[in-house]
Amino acid sequence: MRTTAAVAAVLAVTGAALTWAPAASAATTECASQPLGTAGLYAEFVEKDSVRHSDSEGAVAVGGDAWFGDAKTGQGFSVGYQLTPADLAKLPGGHSLVVAGTLHANQVVITKGTGVYGELDDRSRKGSGFGVDGPSTKGASPVDFGKEFTSLRALSTGWAATEPNGKVSTSGDGIFLTGTDKTLNVFAVNAADLEKFRAITLDVPVGSSTLVNVLGASYDMSTSATYGVYYKNLAGGAPVIDDYAVPGDEYRQIRSKLLWNFPQATSVKKNYTSWPGTIFAPNAKVEMGGKNVGPGHVNGSVIAEELVTVPGAETHQMNFTGCLPKEKTPGPVVTPEPPKPTDTPVPTPPATPEPTPSEGGSTPGASETPSASASPSAPSTPGGPGEATTAPGTPPTPAPSATPEGDLATTGSAIGPGVIGAAAAAVAVGGGFLAFAKRRRRAS
Repeated sequence: MRTTAAVAAVLAVTGAALTWAPAASAATTECASQPLGTAGLYAEFVEKDSVRHSDSEGAVAVGGDAWFGDAKTGQGFSVGYQLTPADLAKLPGGHSLVVAGTLHANQVVITKGTGVYGELDDRSRKGSGFGVDGPSTKGASPVDFGKEFTSLRALSTGWAATEPNGKVSTSGDGIFLTGTDKTLNVFAVNAADLEKFRAITLDVPVGSSTLVNVLGASYDMSTSATYGVYYKNLAGGAPVIDDYAVPGDEYRQIRSKLLWNFPQATSVKKNYTSWPGTIFAPNAKVEMGGKNVGPGHVNGSVIAEELVTVPGAETHQMNFTGCLPKEKTPGPVVTPEPPKPTDTPVPTPPATPEPTPSEGGSTPGASETPSASASPSAPSTPGGPGEATTAPGTPPTPAPSATPEGDLATTGSAIGPGVIGAAAAAVAVGGGFLAFAKRRRRAS
């Protein structure tokens, strides 16, 4: 297990036994909007290296090297489709793509905004592809990743010291997070406990912010094959599973103000299940999908030390808009209480993960365009961080995105150097994960 200096400092404060005094209550702690600062402007904000395929609807910033797309499997990576002019105006330098190190690129499409990188390694097949399509240039990073992550780590440990005011309960293979505060609901749960349950259900007031502190050195969503993150049905009836097009703006409000804080984790792994809210793991390698578990999307942002994904995994432009305590001084972490039993019915698992309809991803009447997905592969030079996602020496089957969410609208103008082609039939990944691909064009 990797342990950074920052993590060592956190663990020195928190200790292994999780015995600390509670901090000020959530209800009385000062709350600040846009608490994530610069990181909160991005769908993906990574301190070190990133291995990505498919799409990010929002802006992407990488402090190390980035491996985006894979010519061997005909896969690419698109950035920024859902960004608005107002979003772009807030980004440092107006860049929707920032790579401080080397961008190892195959068919990277910058749909809105511009890109900047330290160096460019065009990994496309010459004569049949391109490295980067969209305005981009070699230059210095407009983001000071060291400074930003120093602040983010302090926030993470500070938030972990916020006393919970929400209740964590369990029934069967379900875990329930129930809060009643109209402003801020805080939960604390051990990662090992969260891993045991296959359905996670959130019940908080619409309009409130939600902070879930997940304590422990690692979290793996595939341990018990979590099959869904749900919201309490506001109209009564069965809980509502999170997906791109949830059936009401109320659920989108809850999702946009939901943050999962992993202050001690060095490893966070998610499976095919859609994950609502922001994954805040500034000390961790975050893996979206893995061998035999499917890709899985994040309906929110990812802030991590490293980020590695498998084919089809997307991040969506649903950045955190909640209000959290502006606490930067690491304090004693609150001990999670054991979850209490409840008789609340556990949500019924879906038969299989299914594609969900695009939410504003295409102009009405325009033909849909695909996710430019890619299989992770070890970069040739230097060795890439994506090797651990698949069995050594066994190239994974290309698995384009299972959802059309974030797809680019067809405008009639072809991609500059060429069209990203992906013609994969539906394939089953991780027990029935449906994947598909169509053609992509860059919005002009």
